[in-house]
Amino acid sequence: MDVKSLYIIVKNSGVCLYHKDFRNPLFDPHLISSFIVAMTQFFEESNQSLESAARAFEGSDYKIVVEFGEWTVGALVVSEDREYLREKLKNVIAIFEEKFTILKYVDMDLAVYSRFEPIVLNEFILEHITPATILRKKLKWESLTSNPEVRLFLEKIPDRCSVQEAADINNIPVEVAMATAAEAVWEKAVSTIQPVQPDDIYQATSIARISADLDGVSPETRKAVAELDGETTLAIAAQRAGVSDFDQFLEEIAILAQRKAIEKVSPAQATLILQASVLQTILNLSAKIIGTDNVRKIYRTTKVHMLKKYPWLAFVDLEEGVDVEVRSSLITASVKGSLSPTLIYDGFREFMQSITLGISHYTGLKPTSCMIGRVKSVIEKQFPNRSFEVEWEYLKTVA
Repeated sequence: MDVKSLYIIVKNSGVCLYHKDFRNPLFDPHLISSFIVAMTQFFEESNQSLESAARAFEGSDYKIVVEFGEWTVGALVVSEDREYLREKLKNVIAIFEEKFTILKYVDMDLAVYSRFEPIVLNEFILEHITPATILRKKLKWESLTSNPEVRLFLEKIPDRCSVQEAADINNIPVEVAMATAAEAVWEKAVSTIQPVQPDDIYQATSIARISADLDGVSPETRKAVAELDGETTLAIAAQRAGVSDFDQFLEEIAILAQRKAIEKVSPAQATLILQASVLQTILNLSAKIIGTDNVRKIYRTTKVHMLKKYPWLAFVDLEEGVDVEVRSSLITASVKGSLSPTLIYDGFREFMQSITLGISHYTGLKPTSCMIGRVKSVIEKQFPNRSFEVEWEYLKTVA
């Protein structure tokens, strides 16, 4: 996880109202609060814009990114300053100020930590937990958690297993296992490892460094790295490069990621690629059933109705036939994190649900639902570890 610590501070007084260390503590919350407020006041008194001048402070192996609310300052200690993390910080600040407005005027015990922690957990931990995430119980984990659900969950599993395996062992839905695992991470009773998956999407970080950073990996992996364009899954890149030992390929990809020769795309970009793939598959199958012209008509009509709520859909076009084109400006916005994964997900979900509704007017409800079932099968092969992110039943509900 990129985030090391979170702080929410009263802008005027420098009082730290909330802090959470996701790893080992780096700073005393009161000291860092005083530092941030002092620096922001310095910029303010020197007639510099707070919003532009005091947005980040850099250390040797960390950065402190800062965002401003109406009466609070939020700070994240991170490995890299990424726009999607700033968006999360802005969202957390807005929720905090709405939830604890009274603290703007008076100092009261509002049980801030117990009431606000579920929100922080959801924003910064849960999104990193997938069925494939590896859980490693920490030494003496029993002393680190008092949560009875977490304790029961961890007692039944081995020292190291995936979330999916933990769900099977505990005989619970994987979604419940993911939530419980997030609670265990929150209490630092477990650490997590994100294994390299066939449907992960990577990109090269520096062409100038590639030759040196590829030392020690197979010629096939070297060839496949050229296919890592930020849009292609590892499975497809390996197939194009003619990789014969896929397990070795994944291991070498993990090595290259550690060397910083390649990096996973941002969560928003990964969501954009997945959802665009689902949309493309829906259009392809629909065109075979009701014809290309009818599908293009449904697409255009639906898009016009959706633009007011999701204006960025203007950058998702159709080329020849029903080929989906995601314009570079939208890809750039997802790379920089200007659009959150949630916003992209919600927009595509409503867009595709409206399209399937239009298709059902030609085919009827049952054939459309069957078609979505075929789409699901295709996507499960392309994205075996992420296809669960698509709400398939929502797409079938075309009443």
